[in-house]
Amino acid sequence: MARVKPERRRPIDLAVTAIIVVLVAVSGLIAWLVSPVRGTTSVQAQSTPPKVEQPAAVPGSFAPRWHAASDATVTPAIAASVVVTGNGGTVTGHDPASGAELWSYRRDLDLCVVGTAWTASTDLALAVYRNSRGCSEVTALDAKTGARKGARTSDADDQLRLVSDYGYVIAQGPRRLETWGSNLVRGIEYGRVEARVRPEDEAKRKDCVIYSSAISGDRMSVTERCADDPGYRLTVLGVLLDDDERVEQYGSTLITGDVSGPPPVVIAMSSSGIAVYDGGASPAEPPALGGDSGPSIRRFDSEGVATGSNTVSGDATPPSGSVPLDGNGIVTYWTGKSTVVLDGQSLKPIYQVPGTLGPGQVMAGQLLLPSTAGISVRDVAGGREIRSIPLARNAPPDGVVSLRVLGDVVVEQRGTTVEAFGPA
Repeated sequence: MARVKPERRRPIDLAVTAIIVVLVAVSGLIAWLVSPVRGTTSVQAQSTPPKVEQPAAVPGSFAPRWHAASDATVTPAIAASVVVTGNGGTVTGHDPASGAELWSYRRDLDLCVVGTAWTASTDLALAVYRNSRGCSEVTALDAKTGARKGARTSDADDQLRLVSDYGYVIAQGPRRLETWGSNLVRGIEYGRVEARVRPEDEAKRKDCVIYSSAISGDRMSVTERCADDPGYRLTVLGVLLDDDERVEQYGSTLITGDVSGPPPVVIAMSSSGIAVYDGGASPAEPPALGGDSGPSIRRFDSEGVATGSNTVSGDATPPSGSVPLDGNGIVTYWTGKSTVVLDGQSLKPIYQVPGTLGPGQVMAGQLLLPSTAGISVRDVAGGREIRSIPLARNAPPDGVVSLRVLGDVVVEQRGTTVEAFGPA
C-alpha cells in the first residue's frame, strides 16, 4: 500500500486560516456585544411554588406582610401563584404571603411596563424594556420560575401599556399598537407602521392618537382621534389579520361631537359589547342613550354601534392610574369618585360605590374594595356593605389604589408601591 505524502502548507494557506479564525472571533464578539444576554442577570426559582388555595371565607382581619417598589406596574401583576413586580431594570417574582423573592430577571435597560398574561395556561410574566427604538424589547418569563420563555423586538412607542384576555395581549402606545399570542408572534400592527408589507394597504385614517384599548376573543376596541376628526372615535378591529393579510375593521364611529373634553376610555369588552367611560365634557355623538349629560358608562355593540348609557358619579377626566379589573363575572372601574361595578357579559352597570379609592376584586364570593380606612367588604350582587376591615398600610393612600386578590392575600398598588396583606 502506497504511503500518502503529507500535505504541505503554504504560507498563503496559513494566512487565510488565521484570517478566518480572526473573523469568527470578531463575529462572535460582535454577536455577544449586541445580544440581550449581555447585561442580563437571571436568578431562577429552585422549585415551583405551591398552588394557591382559595379561602372559604374572607378573613376577619388582615395584617401587612410585605411591600416592594414597582414603577413598571400600575396595578398589581398577579400570576397563578406569584406576585410580579418591576422596578428599574429588574423583574421579581414574589411569594404572595411572605414577599420572599422566588426569582429575578435583570437587564441593564429601563423597564417600560411589566404584566402577567395567560395565567390559566402558560402563566407568563411579560417584561418590556426600552431601547433606542422605544419600548421594543419584550421578554417572556415563566411566572413560576423566572425561566426565559421567549422574546421579541419591534418598532414601538416610548410609552406602552399591556392589555390582555385569555387569548391575546395588546401592546398599546399613543401612536401604534400590536397584538401578540402566547408565543409572542404578532397578530396585527395598527396605527403608525413604518414599513407596510403591502403598500396598497395604506391606512384609511392618518395621524391617529390612540388613547385606550380593550380585548375580547378575536376582537379588540380602541378610542382614538385621527387627523381631521372633529371628535373622538371608537374603532373595533380583529386581533389577527384576515384571509387577505389585512387588518380587519368591524366598525369605526365618532362618539363625541368635538374634542373640548378629555378622551373617553374603553374600560371593558365582552363578546356582546364594549363599555366606555365618558367624563361628559364633550357632547356625546350620538346624543346619550338612556342617560343625561355628565360622566357616564356608554355601551356599544361588538361593531361599535351605541346601545345605551348610564350616568355615574365620576371625574370629567378619567383617572390616569385607574385600570379596570375583571373576574368572577364582574368588572370594576374607579371613576375618581366611585367604583362602578359592571356585569362582565352585558357590561351594564349593576351599582356604584361612592367614596372608594379604586377598583377591587372578589374573594370567597364577596367584593373587596379599597377605602380610606382599609377594605370595604361588599355583597357582589347588590353592593351592600357587609363590614369594613381596617388596614395598617405602609403609607397613607395618595391617588388611586388598585386592589387585587390572590388566594387569601390582598395585594394593593399605590403609586409605585405594591403592598400585600395576609390573614391576621
